[in-house]
Amino acid sequence: MECRTKMKVNEIFESLQGEGKYLGTPVLFVRLSGCTRKCSFCDTKYHINGKQMNVDEVVKTVNESKLETVVWTGGEPMLQQNKIYEVIRRTHKRNHVETNGDILPSKPAHFDYIAFSPKEKESQDNIIKFCSVYGIDYDIKVVTDLELNKDMLKKATMLMPLTTDNYNHDVEVQR
Repeated sequence: MECRTKMKVNEIFESLQGEGKYLGTPVLFVRLSGCTRKCSFCDTKYHINGKQMNVDEVVKTVNESKLETVVWTGGEPMLQQNKIYEVIRRTHKRNHVETNGDILPSKPAHFDYIAFSPKEKESQDNIIKFCSVYGIDYDIKVVTDLELNKDMLKKATMLMPLTTDNYNHDVEVQR
């Protein structure tokens, strides 16, 4: 039975995980389009682009990959979480998701690991409560120049440096 449900997909590609506790792990990235935010420092502005793909096409691509782990990323993949769950139901892989945490997964048990990248302290606190209830393997990544989000650094499990266009500011923050 063919599934005509569409997902907005930016790209699907095999690569090495470049951050977090799974750094260096070969994975299949499914980068979905759309986001809940418009962060000035976003490294994936191209997420607004994308093509409509049938869920069947995504399932086929995931099943054809010999890699064991799929990383759902974006943009904000949780905007399309019901479609992701349909793909997961029809594939037999480990599934990771990278989300800003604005929309929490309705079926967190579908993911073996969640990398949260909250943009506000309130979101970070909600994420920690959520993960403790569900016993999720997770990380909280804070993108920072160490001046931003100081109140979030204590609960972060990963820090990602934020480089600005202001060389003097970047050098001063590093001191």
